[in-house]
Amino acid sequence: MVEETFVAPNPREAFELAKEKYGYFSELTLLKAIQIKNDKGKLVSQITVSVSSNDFLDSIGYDEEEELVKEIHVLKEQISTMKQLVSPEDTAEVQPVLNAVKSVMLQRGLSEVWLDEILGEVAQSTVAEDEQLLLSYVLDEINERLRVKPEVLSGQKIMMLIGSTGVGKTTTVAKLAARYALLLENPLKVALVNLDTFRVGAYEQLEHYADQMQLTHIKVERVEAFAEVLRDLKGYDVILVDTAGVSPYDTGKLIKTIEFLKNTGDHKVEASLVLSATAKREDVVDIYEHFSFLDIESAILTKFDETKRIGELFGFLIEKQIPVSYISDGQYVPDDLTVASKERLMERLAGELL
Repeated sequence: MVEETFVAPNPREAFELAKEKYGYFSELTLLKAIQIKNDKGKLVSQITVSVSSNDFLDSIGYDEEEELVKEIHVLKEQISTMKQLVSPEDTAEVQPVLNAVKSVMLQRGLSEVWLDEILGEVAQSTVAEDEQLLLSYVLDEINERLRVKPEVLSGQKIMMLIGSTGVGKTTTVAKLAARYALLLENPLKVALVNLDTFRVGAYEQLEHYADQMQLTHIKVERVEAFAEVLRDLKGYDVILVDTAGVSPYDTGKLIKTIEFLKNTGDHKVEASLVLSATAKREDVVDIYEHFSFLDIESAILTKFDETKRIGELFGFLIEKQIPVSYISDGQYVPDDLTVASKERLMERLAGELL
């Protein structure tokens, strides 16, 4: 498969360009949609699609496929050789303490590249001679770089939850609603807005929670109606917006979700990326890139109780500098939701290490 980009004023028009070029719909896979500035400084949409190698070669009039594949193979070999030159193989023999700490942290899911960078900073110091001291140093570095977002409830708060299918957005919306409307010392006026027009039963699931808590719940099906609904809810302290779960392979759903997210009028909307603690790094990176053109203000971690390998997720959050706002560690509404703290996050990572 080959990746190709198309640029247009909005994601839908960009995807239409892709369909126009290749003449069909079913074989195109939308990989990413981002917002960029063109050479005139104007914001435009850029999508990346995946097409078969044969179709791509046909589109550029290239008939020597075997020669192209051979060139790619040579390039891969060159890259592999370069990696070997910059990756020392004798670390375990020269510095066994470094290797032991690295092994422990790799088991926790941390990135090898990131660990090599951190450990390399102290490789020649006395810290590297003591395993417990070195382990403490690595944890301290993680603690320094990991960010959390304090809970701020002054003024109107509009929070939109985005993320992949099955990550637990709807349940998290219900937990947040219960926290704001029922559990605070000074309860807030809360409304729920549902943009998930795809999943069967999505509205009914949130409606059930809204009925139990006696909260306003509105379903929005037209993109242009979203800003109007937000204006109608100006008297509410908190507006929680549930969106459709997005899969990279569901083009129509992704584009419509993007359109919703870009049509909020003049309202300040806080986009929170809901991430499962059980997800693999590549899956987390993939879903993040789909929403990277948005101003993602925080991450909400779900299924925190279902895994001990959260190093991959921590590495991603540190790399992208995304603060964690809430942690969900169960299915019960409203109990299994807490405001994120570094202590809680680091306690799960450290475990029995020290």
